[in-house]
Amino acid sequence: MEPLDTLQAFTTTDHLQPALQSHYERIGFSDPLPKKYAYANTLPFLHRYLQARRLLASTGQNDVHIQPLLLYYSFTEFMKAIVLFHDPEYPSTTSVLQHGVSTRKRKKKDYRFIDDEVKIQQNGLLPLLNRKMFHVKMNDGERFTMGKLFGELDDLRAILQHDRRLSNQHKDARNLPALFVHYLILYNLSMICRYETEWWGELISSRSSIDLPLIEHYLRIAPLHICEEIAIEMRTHLISD
Repeated sequence: MEPLDTLQAFTTTDHLQPALQSHYERIGFSDPLPKKYAYANTLPFLHRYLQARRLLASTGQNDVHIQPLLLYYSFTEFMKAIVLFHDPEYPSTTSVLQHGVSTRKRKKKDYRFIDDEVKIQQNGLLPLLNRKMFHVKMNDGERFTMGKLFGELDDLRAILQHDRRLSNQHKDARNLPALFVHYLILYNLSMICRYETEWWGELISSRSSIDLPLIEHYLRIAPLHICEEIAIEMRTHLISD
């Protein structure tokens, strides 16, 4: 978590609250809103951020069987903190507390992870993040396959090029924001970890699927990538020029 260690000062209320107030002033809120929002959001930001770091730290201390679950909840806690930079009244409605994405609960007999899809929903955290941060052109019900999402990540492209099934995936990359890609991949992996326990356990123990090296490599690189992206977001909004 080294990229985040440089921002350790912002884990104190004395440092975080004035930084949040300055941020809200810079993005155009007029008095008394910057002070009001900074006061209201200091503890929610801090507790979500610290919870995310604890979950992330515990990921590497646990078996791969539950790593997707820990990573997904760590990631969503980070995003619930970061979204306060863009939407100081989050959560303004209960609808934004949903995931904002769905996947098949029951997998087909010939299921392959790289062909699995996630489907964008109209309401939830992901659509809110997209409106406020990601600005990805997408429609309600749009689908993304895991193969296409892996093709968006630079560190996975070398592996994709040696997999006949995926050799062309990276060529069609849309240059999606990294945090958007991580949200969708981790959501799907966490759902499989929770609800497809037999398939997930067999995948890991039998090592019979060529999907496994991709998944394992992703789980190794995701924590550092997420830390780097979150650190960039925090520096952008909390450290004034």
